[in-house]
Amino acid sequence: MFNSTFQKFTRTYSNVPKTKYTNTVLLPQTKLPLRLDKKKLIERDKSINNLSSCNDLYEWQRENCNGPEFVLHDGPPYANGTPHLGHCVNKILKDTVLRSKIIQGTKVHYKPGWDCHGLPIELKAVTSNVGKMTPLEIRSRARKFAENTITVQKAAFQSWGVIGDWNNRYLTFEKEYIINQSEKFIQLYEKGLVFREVKPVYWSPSSRTALAEAELEYNAQHNSTAIILKLKLANCPFYQENEDMYALIWTTTPWTLPCNQAICFNSTVLYSVVKLGDKPGLFVVATNLIKELSKTLNTELKIITTFTGESLQGVTYYHPFTKEVLSFLPSSHASDVKGTGLVHTAPAHGHDDFIVALKHKLPISSLVDEDGCYSSSMQAALKGLFVLSDGTNTVINMLKEDILHTENYVHSYPYDWRTKQPVIIRASKQWFIDTNQIKDKAIEVLQDVKVFPKFNDEMCRTMLSTQISKRPYWCISRQRCWGVPIPVFYNVNSEEPIVSRKILHHLFTLMDKHGSDYWWQLPLSELLPKDFNVPLDEIEKSEDIFDIWLDSGVSWSNALEGDQVADMYLEGVDQFTGWFQSSLMTSVALRSKSPYKSIYVHGFVVDQNGLKMSKSLGNVIDPSNVLEGGNGMKSYGIDTLRWWIVCHANSDSITHVSTNVLQASADEVQKVRSVLRFALGALFDYEENTIHNTPLLIIDKYMLHLLYNFHNHVFQAYNSYEYNKLSQSINNFVTNPVSSLYYLAIKDRLYCDEQYSPSRKAAQFVLLQLAKIITKCIAPTVPHLAEELYLHFPQKHKESFFHLQPLDVEKSWYNPEIAELMENVILKIKRELHKLVGTNTLSQNVQIRLSEITSQQLKETSLEVNKELADILQVSNVEISQDLNTKDNVFDIQIRDSSLYMCDRCRRHSAEFENDLCNRCNYVCNTLKIERVRS
Repeated sequence: MFNSTFQKFTRTYSNVPKTKYTNTVLLPQTKLPLRLDKKKLIERDKSINNLSSCNDLYEWQRENCNGPEFVLHDGPPYANGTPHLGHCVNKILKDTVLRSKIIQGTKVHYKPGWDCHGLPIELKAVTSNVGKMTPLEIRSRARKFAENTITVQKAAFQSWGVIGDWNNRYLTFEKEYIINQSEKFIQLYEKGLVFREVKPVYWSPSSRTALAEAELEYNAQHNSTAIILKLKLANCPFYQENEDMYALIWTTTPWTLPCNQAICFNSTVLYSVVKLGDKPGLFVVATNLIKELSKTLNTELKIITTFTGESLQGVTYYHPFTKEVLSFLPSSHASDVKGTGLVHTAPAHGHDDFIVALKHKLPISSLVDEDGCYSSSMQAALKGLFVLSDGTNTVINMLKEDILHTENYVHSYPYDWRTKQPVIIRASKQWFIDTNQIKDKAIEVLQDVKVFPKFNDEMCRTMLSTQISKRPYWCISRQRCWGVPIPVFYNVNSEEPIVSRKILHHLFTLMDKHGSDYWWQLPLSELLPKDFNVPLDEIEKSEDIFDIWLDSGVSWSNALEGDQVADMYLEGVDQFTGWFQSSLMTSVALRSKSPYKSIYVHGFVVDQNGLKMSKSLGNVIDPSNVLEGGNGMKSYGIDTLRWWIVCHANSDSITHVSTNVLQASADEVQKVRSVLRFALGALFDYEENTIHNTPLLIIDKYMLHLLYNFHNHVFQAYNSYEYNKLSQSINNFVTNPVSSLYYLAIKDRLYCDEQYSPSRKAAQFVLLQLAKIITKCIAPTVPHLAEELYLHFPQKHKESFFHLQPLDVEKSWYNPEIAELMENVILKIKRELHKLVGTNTLSQNVQIRLSEITSQQLKETSLEVNKELADILQVSNVEISQDLNTKDNVFDIQIRDSSLYMCDRCRRHSAEFENDLCNRCNYVCNTLKIERVRS
């Protein structure tokens, strides 16, 4: 751990015996603690959060900052469970964006929200009760669970310093939100973008509902039973033989074979008729797969003839169960990359299969029910069996005479992201948005969307475009009860939907009167308008709810104002299949433009070994443990958590966290704290509005020049969202030019000059600018530290540091001529001096030979150039001559021990006599004596 700056610059005086001059030295004075540990750290965080100025900052900036406002639309966190580090990353990055705008005087719009519906919440409501529950009971429990979760999460978010319009948040289960969402559904329906149809969808038997792609997670170690099956050909026009002929198919879903409707081939692929060892009959397979099949079947495959796939047009075969004669059909999804080149096709249980069925008008009927079991229409041996277990085994047993090979096949397979159980593809009647109509426009408007951080731009843009382009439709219906009901009715006889604005407005009236449970509370006779002319026994209401991705996908139309477009959406990389996409598609569908001008993408939090955090692995880090300690972890406080997230946790798609990473962030924050503490201590007697006409010294001007560049560099990083550059920029600045150079150069005049001397006031002026600007630079990242520092500003005159507007660098500080002189001459001399005698230079006299031009530049810059250089170089005395004529060197130095003695007061080698004062200190002390006599 480094020595604190404050200690570094006071030890010269505190480590020597007190003398009669001790009280004449103007040491820094501040009540700001050097460190905050454990209990004091926790208390500090809570006290800052409780400041009214912090709580009211969002409202304050709405009244005091200028437009046009910056709009950050909050992707609603799911109201399901306690806050975790993923929440921290998301919310703190959002808050940093907002605060970086506010500190620059820009008004921000940020309305926090919560995603309150959906299966995970419903499952928790159901599993907390024994026995069957009615929809109203489930909804009541789910609502209460979501409300409690929102309360817990909101308190956590606010404790992290996240500002927002907390009194005007949006919740997807509130009446106003539901009315808006239902209205948007009707608009989509009227545009012809919504339809109801039987299509294969991802179906979760464990949840008994359809799932969206974003609700899946893929298990790379899933085990399927794969088989190679022979299906007897009924007719083969292109090749007539007396032997029976068969098609070989390979499938990892044997349970779908009872639903088979066709065999697909590829017209461009070469196929062969082969003989399998001594097995009777001939077999059709893809030519390129013969070698691999020979290994799998452990049998020689002898080619009888080879032909193109076009020849298979018109071939028929017998269904493996019913023996119905079915057709070979061409399709590009059949290939000779894996399997046999011939694909078993079950339109109700595959997306490609479904497309083939539509093209060739095949029947699409699912023989699998909502529980994932064979339906009652199946033959007795299969009826009621779960397709992924007993159903698969029974199918294999029934077809064993025709199965040539069985294997355990390990592959990636979709699972329900909540129940962690495998899903199936199952055709059912669902509501869809026709994304084919809007995907081209969505991809077009996406080209104008900026992506941050910039190094993610091309990858993220391509990822989102790819996701959109490959999505033919979006299933927006779910078969649960905790959600927004799809506000439609059906004709019992035709199953045609009944949708109208008149009905919808009647439903809105009912919702206003009875609340959002009205759909389940009221009878059909009340749900329909009184003048509805169709007999009630011919009408049934929808039992489906909306997909929660539609809930949150239309949030832009609720949280934003009018036709507003958000300046930014900021979410994790997983939202390319979720909210980024659903928001874009709904906005393009309804208003032909993107809902966002830019997206900021952050990564997942993993442990130090790169493993996803889970309770089963025991590697979960609770944010409360980071803040307050616990579970074997020390208390780091909110500053460290925020510094880690902003500076280190958003530069990759994977964010590593460990105690080592957190400790490194804590050290960086402490370094900034220590450096600024010294500045505040040195300002204890400075009057900010005091006007002094004495020119600033060389080092003062140089420090302001560096501060000007530093400020602009830091806010360039903020404004381009390159937060990974902040830590290095800030810590390098406070450690090197500020602490090691400037503080060291000014400590003599700061401590030992006359209290109100122009040179001391010049140093204090620069220290105040350093304190303000550095605090401004860290404020968006660590606002708690910024507010604590400001509480200890001797020049505090506002409630909050964020109220100091405008707070900016002065253009007059930019001084490249001074910078060139310092960096190309003075600092090079300092480095050469250290190279020759080390860093203990206080007792040295330095003679510097310069060119006439350089010497003149120094004299024009300073009235007391020798003394200023002595302070910068930390030597006893400097003598300058201008007789350096060589063109090879900028300077030449000679060093010798000083003949002067150490002054008893300032500890510099500047006294003419031993145990005496130097002229400056003698004058200051005499002046103090006179002032004391007068007082």
